[in-house]
Amino acid sequence: MTKVRAPLTFSLAIMTTVGLIGWDQAAKITRRSKRAVRYWSESDKASMPTLDQAIALDSAFIEAGGGFAPILESYARQLDVELSNTLACRAALADDIAQASLETADAISSSIHVMQHGASPTEIHHAIKETEEASGAVIRLLSRLRSFLPGNGAGADNAGVRT
Repeated sequence: MTKVRAPLTFSLAIMTTVGLIGWDQAAKITRRSKRAVRYWSESDKASMPTLDQAIALDSAFIEAGGGFAPILESYARQLDVELSNTLACRAALADDIAQASLETADAISSSIHVMQHGASPTEIHHAIKETEEASGAVIRLLSRLRSFLPGNGAGADNAGVRT
């Protein structure tokens, strides 16, 4: 029975490599038994090649006519998937910081006009509206910042802290 291997996994990359170079060659260049290499190709097993062994397998694959490095590509795709959330959260944080800065500046500017002699009720209401908008923007920024703390969902890994 053929095992289904999930995309982006190292086990699929090992199978791709072995499909071209063969089990015997994979075992020879990694200095491991064929059974050990088979374990690497099974996603339900915890064993994986070392970095040196992965490099040797990718090199052998390319030398045998493969057009890419399967293990390296697998790693790169997995890293891209992992970082996509991090980059998206950081971009959203930057947007929240920009919005809070803009709204706060508008609130301060409007409030300064209220301090001038003869400020009208319209100017006071405008300053209140701007300050309320600034308050909302700062609360959104605070929520976004809290998401970067460990244990708070997707943002937990974004600060470089692993829980």
